[in-house]
Amino acid sequence: MAADKASYRNRGGILQRLVTAYKQFRYFSRAGSNLVVKRSAEFRMVKHAVLEVGSNVTIQDHSFFQLTMPEPKVFIGNNTVIGRRNIITAKNRISIGNDVLIGSDVQIIDHGHGMRRDTPIRLQKAEIGFVQIGDDVWIGAGAKILMNVTIGTGAVIGANSVVTADIPDYAIAVGSPAKVVKYRV
Repeated sequence: MAADKASYRNRGGILQRLVTAYKQFRYFSRAGSNLVVKRSAEFRMVKHAVLEVGSNVTIQDHSFFQLTMPEPKVFIGNNTVIGRRNIITAKNRISIGNDVLIGSDVQIIDHGHGMRRDTPIRLQKAEIGFVQIGDDVWIGAGAKILMNVTIGTGAVIGANSVVTADIPDYAIAVGSPAKVVKYRV
């Protein structure tokens, strides 16, 4: 019985390595060592998209990466975990630092819709920006990180928060919109 369990775990490990190898070859411009991409992670990308990750990166189940026109680039540092059911959508640039933990159901978006009154929203071009997330950041489950935001080194973003403005280094921010409530000690 123990041999059967060990054999099953070994097959699962082999399957995971094959899935990661295929997705790394198919979607990533560059990847460090020990990348793990779960089978249900999904990637929709234009041909010239750039997706680079460092070493020891994990992309959990049902994560969705959409890299679309005009010049999408996503950079993820070392020792970073992209949680289950994350949505990362880039038209320009999203940078995520080293040692970042991103909880489940987080959305990171570097663009938005135009909202002028003289034209229906669906007919307006996207407003394109960036997202910069520093090292040693923890983003709680369900948070939304919107365009033109920098999250500083060591910051913590509370669950279900909506980040619409820069968050300083080592700040703890919560709410919608996210506001700094204290700093890490």
